Amino acid sequence: MLNKLILRAFLSISLMISFISASNATLLSQEILNGGNVIGSITINVDNAQEWDFEDSYVEDFVAFDLLGFNLLDFNDYGIENYFFEAHFNPENLFAGLITLDFDLNDFGFNYAWDGSIWNDPSFDYISVFAGPENIAFYSPNVSFGKVNVVPTPATLVLFLTAVFGLVARRINS
Repeated sequence: MLNKLILRAFLSISLMISFISASNATLLSQEILNGGNVIGSITINVDNAQEWDFEDSYVEDFVAFDLLGFNLLDFNDYGIENYFFEAHFNPENLFAGLITLDFDLNDFGFNYAWDGSIWNDPSFDYISVFAGPENIAFYSPNVSFGKVNVVPTPATLVLFLTAVFGLVARRINS
């Protein structure tokens, strides 16, 4: 009986450790609004954050960034370093979402140059899209952050499921 319990505990711990090493990322996704309408979304991995101060951390790359139906590129994936991206958030309260978002990027086809800044202070908010030098394709000073989704680490889910399975096994045995 004790051997079975030890074997089950060992199996649960080894499963948890294997899932932790496989994929361990906390993702923060947030909508981008223009006058209350969703025009895009941003997803960042907060596990790669650098500390700015006590209540503010930031990342310089993103997992996914979509604006007006275009996918924007993270040039780090291509070895190109001539872009700017910085998203600030409070690591103690991920459900509050982003504090600021500043970017200067290109879309996948390099058709447009995208830049913008979204802060909690509306006087700084804007998004502009250029279709070439001096040719503005889109501009809006009325942008803001929308709904926030936080996806927890897979390890947390595995730990929770292991505990549930342990309780079920204990219930069946007793």
